[in-house]
Order: sequence, then structure tokens, then C-alpha cells
Amino acid sequence: MRFRGPWPIALGFFLISGGLYGGYRLFTLSVIGNRHYADVIPGAINIVGIEPGAGYKVIVANQMAQLVETQGGFAASDTAGQDSNADSDSDANDGAIKKRVPVREMLGSLKGDTKDLSSFVMIMNDMQENDTWPSVRILWTSQDIKKVLAGDKALQAKMVRDLNMQLDGTPLSVLRFASLENGIIVQSEVPVRVNVGGKMETLVAEVQQPYKPRMLKAVEAQYSEKGTKVDRTMQAGYYKSEAEKVLAGKSSKENIRASLQELISPSLAAQRAEAPQRILASARPIVNENFVTGASYSGYDTTRGKMYDLTVNLTDEGRMRLWAYSRNKVGSQLLLCSDGVAIAAPKIRHELSEGELTITQMENERLVKDAVDSLNQHSSRLAKR
Repeated sequence: MRFRGPWPIALGFFLISGGLYGGYRLFTLSVIGNRHYADVIPGAINIVGIEPGAGYKVIVANQMAQLVETQGGFAASDTAGQDSNADSDSDANDGAIKKRVPVREMLGSLKGDTKDLSSFVMIMNDMQENDTWPSVRILWTSQDIKKVLAGDKALQAKMVRDLNMQLDGTPLSVLRFASLENGIIVQSEVPVRVNVGGKMETLVAEVQQPYKPRMLKAVEAQYSEKGTKVDRTMQAGYYKSEAEKVLAGKSSKENIRASLQELISPSLAAQRAEAPQRILASARPIVNENFVTGASYSGYDTTRGKMYDLTVNLTDEGRMRLWAYSRNKVGSQLLLCSDGVAIAAPKIRHELSEGELTITQMENERLVKDAVDSLNQHSSRLAKR
């Protein structure tokens, strides 16, 4: 059977295209195969892969890249021609954005730094310190609280004094003003699974949370609502009023023992670990400055103002790492981080198989120049070894 017209040409083109694609896939397999590279320990400069499906996306606001938690799940930008940018500044106040992910603490956590991990867990759970925290910190660790709950008489007496309440919720006859003003700070442990340089480890974050008995909060609310300056006499009067309601059964007693137990419970710790663990699992440090041989940048004028292209030259292993990561990640996002700050968010538009990575249309020259200088200084030091 003989084909007439355009069919032989179309079929031939299809076969050639298929052959070229198949050949490229075979070449890719022969070079990188199914190699797996362990995540690197983050350094001063990092290229971090952000896995889709973790409930996060990348936006650009105030000329800087930001990783944010969203209501609708992970989404990459489809903005054409903006390789360095994810979503634009207009998305920075999008109602779907729940919170911004602290990149510095995220990278520190991936290094295995438990201090950074503690900050990361608190921020991701909206527990960070603010102006509502007491100026005087009366710290109670979970270990001491466990001793209180187990019946340690000396620690029980101290807890009753610090809270100005019996553990069953019975108010004391006299107000200790320091208890009303400060309450206590509960410090508890949150175990988090973290991939540190390719090895899964369980690290323990220490988080802190202010706690006051419900009745003391009711006392505060009485004079806070009036918006007037209160003295000790007024505070004592409000305390007496609330205490009488509790003792007369008009207000329910708080089971303070149960409240303390909940604050240090394994179930609450697991709940607090969920979001941090999810984002840490989705952030993959691919290369750091140890896999870079040099960097440069150039500027040019556009209708949106001055823009800059940053080119990073990779070592052979750096190139292979980036290629292996990007092979099945077309459409997902990278973060270029310098000194804990995300300065660009290039989208993977094709397999990154070259020995250099160019990130285009970056707006902040200072951030670009600082990254280039840092990379070149590190590369120079490595070359002298």
C-alpha cells in the first residue's frame, strides 16, 4: 500500500521526532539513570527545590521571593516570561494565603539546628512572641509540670502560688498581683522528623506558650474592656468579684490540672509538628555554594524598570544534582536563597542539564550582587585548597 499526499511527510516527521525524543531519553538515562543524590546540608547560598502538593506556593512581594502556606494547596505561577518570579506582588495579600514560611528558620532546621527548629515550629503554629506576652517570664518546663501532676508537693505549692489558683480551679483568698500580670510560660517539646543531609532524624523543638487560668483572664477582661487605668485596689476588687462567682457556682471551675496536662500532651505536640514537618519534607536543598565554581550578573532596561539576570556556574556534581532533581519536576519551583533570604523563585520549565543556571528578571540589584560576591568568594577559597 502506497501513501499519497502529505501523509508520508507527516509520518516521517512523527517518526523522526519520536526517535529524537526517545534518543534524548535514552541519553538522559545513560548519563543520570536513576541516580539519587542525598539532600545537601544548607549553606550560605542554596538552591532549594519545593515539592508540589504540600500546601505551599511561592510568591514575589517587595522584590523578594516568599514561600507561603495557602488555603488551596501548592500552586506554581503560570506567568509567562518571568523565570525569576513566582506569583506577583498582587498575590501578597491574597485571602488564600494563610502565613509566610520563615525561610531562614526552615533552612536552619534542615541543617539540624534545634534552636532554628524551635522558632520554625512556633512561627508555623502562630505561637511566636508578641506584645501580649508577659514582661516577666515565669518558666515551667514540661518535666516540672509532669512532676506537679504526679504529686510533687513542693512543686505543686509553687505552681499554686504562680497561678494564684488551686489545681482544681479554686481561687485563693488573696490576689497575688504578679500572678495576674504574668501567669506562667509553659515550655514543652515537639518531636519533628527532619531530613538532615539525606538522613532522617527526629529533632526536638522546644516551644513556649503563655498560660493563665481562665478566671484570671476574666479579671483582666473586666478592666481591659473599660479602657481605664487600674490600680491595685481595682484589680483586687475585680478578682474578688470573679472569685465569688466561682465559689458560688455561678461560674464554672477550670480544671487547671487538665489544662496543664493538655499543654504538654503528646497529641498536642503531634498537632504542632504537622505543618512544620510537611514543609520541611517538601523543601529539598539541591546544591549549596560548595557546588558552584563562580557566578555573574548583568542588568538591562525593561518596561517594568531595571532587571538583572544571575548566572550560576556549577561543578560537575552540582550540574548532575540539578539535572537529576529537575528531570521529572517540570512546572515546579526552585528557591534561590542567600544568607537565609529567598531572593529568586525560578520555575523549572525544562530539564536543567546545563553546567550553568541563569535566573532572569530579578529586580533587586543589591541582593543579586551580594549573592554573586558571596559565591565568587567561596569559589575562590575552594580553588586555593
